[in-house]
Amino acid sequence: MSFLARLFFRGLAAILPLALTGYFVWWAVSSGEALLHRLVVEVLQIVPEERYWPGMGFALSIVLVMVIGLSMYSFVVRQVYGRFTRLLERIPGIKSVYGMIADVVKLFGNAEERPFRKVVLVRFESGFEQIGFLTREDFADLPDIGAGKVAVYLPMSYQLGGFTLVIEASRVRELAMSVEEALRFSVTAGVARHEGGTPPAKR
Repeated sequence: MSFLARLFFRGLAAILPLALTGYFVWWAVSSGEALLHRLVVEVLQIVPEERYWPGMGFALSIVLVMVIGLSMYSFVVRQVYGRFTRLLERIPGIKSVYGMIADVVKLFGNAEERPFRKVVLVRFESGFEQIGFLTREDFADLPDIGAGKVAVYLPMSYQLGGFTLVIEASRVRELAMSVEEALRFSVTAGVARHEGGTPPAKR
């Protein structure tokens, strides 16, 4: 029974991530397609219902996103977009939701706009170390904090949240890890292995 239980959970560990990932992708695509179908046929009326093929809405959304991305290179568009987003950030309730979504998108979006750019190892006086993300390299705009300090975000395992530390820069060492690898390592409590790491020795 013990062997059968181990066999079952080993198979479950192999199948469950694939199944959940596939379901999430299917749900996102099908939900987006249903919404975009109404947008193409009923709102924009680009094509009539009888000529609509499944996937046309999704393909149109990709084109629209790329057009919007291209338009963001325009100075005028950036100014208008900036004023609109600043207006959203002043509305109670909406600013919290918008800010959270914007930060998550920036986290996995353009590398120049990512809030987490460097993965670091923080050394504490007690001797233990923890992986974090460097969010500030100086506090020139906040002189009361003091010179020679940095801000590091320490995520918590198996949940959304963490702590922001203000610590001496000498206690922080940059690691050769990507942000995605470090997030996966931290969220899974160190279970996830670094792709470039050395495989564990056989016992």
